[in-house]
Amino acid sequence: DDDEDDEEEKGYRSPLAMTMMTKAAARSQVTTTTTRRDVKNIIRCRGGVDDLRARRKVGGGGTRAVVVARAEKVAAAAAAAAAPDKPLVELPHTPQDIVFVAAEVAPWSKTGGLGDVVGGLPVELAKRGHRVMTVAPRYDQYSDAWDTSVVLEIMGEKVGFFHSKKKGVDRVFVDHPCFLAKVWGKTGSKLYGLKSGADFIDNSKRFRMFCEAAIEAARCLPFSYGENVTFVANDWHSALVPVLLRDVYKPSGQFADAKCAFCVHNIAFQGRFWEDTWDTLGLPESSKELFAFEDGYNKVYSELTPADESEKLEDASELGTTYGKLNWMQAGFYAADRNITVSPNYAEEVVADASKGVELDKIIEAAGGIEGIVNGMDNNDFNPVKDKYIPVKYGPNSVAEGKAAAKEALQAELGLEVDATIPLMGFIGRLEEQKGVDILLKAIPEIQERCKCQVVVLGTGKKKFEKLVKNLDVEFPENVKGVVKFSTPLAHLIFAGSDFLAIPSRFEPCGLIQLQAMTYGSVPIVSSTGGLVDTVKEGVTGFHIGALDADELTEEDASAVATTVARAVETYGSEVYASMSRKCISQDLSWAEPAKKWEAVIEEMKSMSVEATEKKESVSTPVVKV
Repeated sequence: DDDEDDEEEKGYRSPLAMTMMTKAAARSQVTTTTTRRDVKNIIRCRGGVDDLRARRKVGGGGTRAVVVARAEKVAAAAAAAAAPDKPLVELPHTPQDIVFVAAEVAPWSKTGGLGDVVGGLPVELAKRGHRVMTVAPRYDQYSDAWDTSVVLEIMGEKVGFFHSKKKGVDRVFVDHPCFLAKVWGKTGSKLYGLKSGADFIDNSKRFRMFCEAAIEAARCLPFSYGENVTFVANDWHSALVPVLLRDVYKPSGQFADAKCAFCVHNIAFQGRFWEDTWDTLGLPESSKELFAFEDGYNKVYSELTPADESEKLEDASELGTTYGKLNWMQAGFYAADRNITVSPNYAEEVVADASKGVELDKIIEAAGGIEGIVNGMDNNDFNPVKDKYIPVKYGPNSVAEGKAAAKEALQAELGLEVDATIPLMGFIGRLEEQKGVDILLKAIPEIQERCKCQVVVLGTGKKKFEKLVKNLDVEFPENVKGVVKFSTPLAHLIFAGSDFLAIPSRFEPCGLIQLQAMTYGSVPIVSSTGGLVDTVKEGVTGFHIGALDADELTEEDASAVATTVARAVETYGSEVYASMSRKCISQDLSWAEPAKKWEAVIEEMKSMSVEATEKKESVSTPVVKV
């Protein structure tokens, strides 16, 4: 039984608690009943292919668009030949001890890209010879993590640690009722509040406790990493890690040689709290200046004052009035040894102006600037060579045959005309403004007027957008299909079966969807923002729409999307398109190259050597192999 109530307590008090007594926060009075939810993954695409085999449906031009049997034979042989030999791993000269601290770690906990990064990057660094630990909250009774029996007193409360060793990485989970009892079986992936825009009222306490526990995990567990480690704190939830190291631990002679990088995955979420939460943090008074921040909004969105989907920022502001806040992300920028974000272009954007930097642009510059490293992706779950959700597995040498079979299955599955000559564009994502789904929906009528193109939209999100997506079948019954649900099998089939994937995001720090699309040879059509600029090359691996209005839905943006889609569709069936598709699928979009750059940044932080800087600058991502 791994219930936290049955833990064997060792009574170990953290050295920090011994040197600095903090004010005890109220214990959460929440129960841990209800059961774990299962996500049903039912593959339906195979039925579509079988139905096609039986009917042998004829496509445009009088001959069958794709003969599945032939495609399977050709693609199977080509996919086997396409699997590249694994290159020898160039191991680092000096293996490092690295501790990633984050509120999410996939597959145990995830609401977005943060979980993917902390799930994937450490594995690649471990392959390169580093000793790597991740520390995240224990939101659930994970069946593959065991109690270490180590218990610390942090902020006057007992905190435990669970551990799992996976793919060479020590996965550590901080155990306390404010994580487990709040989330397990109750909110699913809602780790920060019961719903978006309504954060738990005690989030400042939860993540203050978590940050100290994460630092202690480096030295107090049976597999101690010691104090000469490099921490990588991620987003506002772990922003107190560099603050605690700088202002509490190091002045008392602890973690004297430790370094800390602060990585921002989305600058829009900063951890802004009212000033009256300061006394609960147990930090030196001199640290308060790191957090001091003013904005024009009379709210801090929580359970008591939740955000309203229809509310605009001006509704929560009064001209000329400012409100004092504590900004955790700002403090992280100031206290860290190095500031990093998830793409070079996003690093430029967040210091460009107050809008793109969400009022932290000047702060970042004052803190020494920020550099970007493009994320990689998991090429196990998303890999057409071994994807169980697609009818024919394929690789770079069989991309045309494999995608043709998947497209035929997708068209049949959704009731579209089964015709290989008709271009098909997909959209997969959250139905909300950031992802630009409103712009795409406004552009679809013009797209249908300008070119013959099938469109498939898959996602869930805001109710107003879900309603519009459901109505696509009525407005455009022959060529457009909207599917409002979460479906892993259908998402994979869209990646494989679509010729193009639309990504009209208003902002995108790095983006994962374009990497996944290219892995399947689907050519992305993207807005020119954030990591989309770094990862999609115009006319080579995709098409750029241009920058889109960050706040408003405009006719100009919808027309720009339609124009770019029409431009892309013109290439379909040509050698230009075939070459782009091959280049997309032939890239190395894994974590291999980003891990090398992260390794060099860590070496540079630790040694400040010219060699480390040269090594960092020599790595470029993504890597096109053709």
